[in-house]
Amino acid sequence: MYKKIYFSLFLSLLVVFGCKKDTQLNIAQTVDPLVQFTANTFNDFYLWYESMPAVDLTTIKTPDEYINKIRYIKDRWSFTMSYTDMINLLENGETTGWGAGMGFDDLDILRILFVYDNSAMGKAGVKRGWQIKAINGKTVAAMSDSEVNTVLNSTSNSFIFIKNDGSESTIQMTKGNIIINSVQYSNIYQKGAKKIGYLVFSDFLGSSVKELNSAFDNFAQQGITDMVLDIRYNGGGTLDCADSLVAMLAGKPYNNKVYNTLTYNNKHVRMGYQSVIGLKPNSVQLNKLIVITTSSTASASELVISGLKPYMNMKLIGSTTHGKPVGMNIEGDTKLNIAVAPISFRNVNSQGYSDYFDGIPVDYNIKDNVTQDWGNLSDACLTAALNYISMGTIGYLPVSKSAIISGRILYKGTDHPVENLYQSGNKTIQ
Repeated sequence: MYKKIYFSLFLSLLVVFGCKKDTQLNIAQTVDPLVQFTANTFNDFYLWYESMPAVDLTTIKTPDEYINKIRYIKDRWSFTMSYTDMINLLENGETTGWGAGMGFDDLDILRILFVYDNSAMGKAGVKRGWQIKAINGKTVAAMSDSEVNTVLNSTSNSFIFIKNDGSESTIQMTKGNIIINSVQYSNIYQKGAKKIGYLVFSDFLGSSVKELNSAFDNFAQQGITDMVLDIRYNGGGTLDCADSLVAMLAGKPYNNKVYNTLTYNNKHVRMGYQSVIGLKPNSVQLNKLIVITTSSTASASELVISGLKPYMNMKLIGSTTHGKPVGMNIEGDTKLNIAVAPISFRNVNSQGYSDYFDGIPVDYNIKDNVTQDWGNLSDACLTAALNYISMGTIGYLPVSKSAIISGRILYKGTDHPVENLYQSGNKTIQ
């Protein structure tokens, strides 16, 4: 069965399934069916289809090879993966891997950036900030990045960790199934008369909305006045989830305001539509919203930032975001077990802002230092955010003992990280 899986690259992935009757594809015997399906999808939905070079499909062996041959210069994201893996990830937050993001800091130490609770790393008690000293008896300091990546691709390893208190722990573990918890941490900080909600959010998934509701139920009940949204490692997700977060952050004063418009290629103009800010029972009304970002903040995360900037008193702290102002419609074929995700549309906010391929710049450039778990005030980004809300300035910050280097994040938590946005195709511009 051929299915359309509509996801938006801009803010979150809204998955809408529309079954079609089985059709006989007109595929030459010498063309791989997966390659043909991928080519058909790109010819139809690719935002830059008019710039695609002509290729001989009989010479192409895999969908990835095809995409690399026709990829537009600005496209860093179009991809394919198995249909079942895509659905499990986007709808249910189910995937596989180690369950922890890993990256090198400026002291050349490999550190844990975040951990999913229900994963091999999470069940072993690994925490953000821990150092990975050695893998399988070889010190990380003696390994190249490619050697580390090769080892991490293995299914079972012995890790020597240095914990945040300085003690060592040796743990043998095996990759396994993961159920992603997108809310990594939440708390409320009292600064004078201000109640500041703090939310660390890692993925926009269908399963994430329940977690967001729980966090914002507490924020609303406690009457927070301001908020710090920490999406420094959030690479995107589903449209439904992004819509929910936007409503919770801005719904009370800005209900029904347009925050994003999707624009498609000239074959699918009517698929474009405007996204409006909704209103939920746990929507909060904020004086200030501080967003913590890095170069790993992408797609749906950037859409939320871009979409809310015209309305909210917002400041960005950390480093320039990834730079993905575009999104995908995902086409799936259950018989071939393939999901094809070409860049299909551009995101445009209410002020016409869209061209952030170089990333969204921050207001205060602060290193992503990671030596402790979430919520610890040794984190300069968190301290700067709290200071700005309470004093109007980032104030005095703790000295960075370990700053993650952009581009040296070697493992993003799962074997299939959420790094792209997808869109719903069930709306049209009237």
